[in-house]
Amino acid sequence: MLPMPSTAPQEQVWPSNSLLSRLRENTRQELLAVGTVVRYAADREVIEQDAKDTHVLLLLEGVVKVQTTDETGDTALLAIRVAGDLVGEMAALDQKPRSATVVTCGDVVAKLITSVELMSFLHRRNDVFVELIGMINDRLRTANQRRRDFLSHPAAERVARVLVELIETYGREEVHGWTLGIPLTKVELASIAGMKPRTAEKAFSDLRKAGVVVSHLRRDVLIPDLDELRTFAGI
Repeated sequence: MLPMPSTAPQEQVWPSNSLLSRLRENTRQELLAVGTVVRYAADREVIEQDAKDTHVLLLLEGVVKVQTTDETGDTALLAIRVAGDLVGEMAALDQKPRSATVVTCGDVVAKLITSVELMSFLHRRNDVFVELIGMINDRLRTANQRRRDFLSHPAAERVARVLVELIETYGREEVHGWTLGIPLTKVELASIAGMKPRTAEKAFSDLRKAGVVVSHLRRDVLIPDLDELRTFAGI
């Protein structure tokens, strides 16, 4: 007799390095029970820079970009966050105005958790607080590394290093190479590496000439050989 197929629900696999991936299953389910489910359409500002609200968003589906705008009106992309990530935690923890804007890349489903709900949960579950601090620490290390890259690498190499990081974290392998699968412009990608829009086109031109990046449709990039990109980036 053939065994009956299992009807037990499969545990969802959250992206590596996301907050939810860091937690044990029982703890993760407790956190997922906190807050209210919210849904957002594409290109929606779900957190606004300098706003004084203090809730966080625990992403369940979709992708958001974290960006900041300076006094001259120039906008720089700081980071990408995906399902399993927490955004807005700084204001929830220190009760200060938002340091960045969060914009949806496509449809997004999240849990909206008030700062009161979050702090109450963290008081009950110190293990989650430890993982949250670890997540914040990893983000700070990444920011510091990009500052070091700014001092020691030319523009094209800095963009290449950002692309390697993003592809290794969020990308997918296809027939002709690796794609990021997130609709970001060249200017946005270059701004993660700390460069102005006028430098972005030159950096991507150098990457295309080197054969490590190919422009792709729908604001995506194609990486024919990820190892070659790593070599170009000095990784």
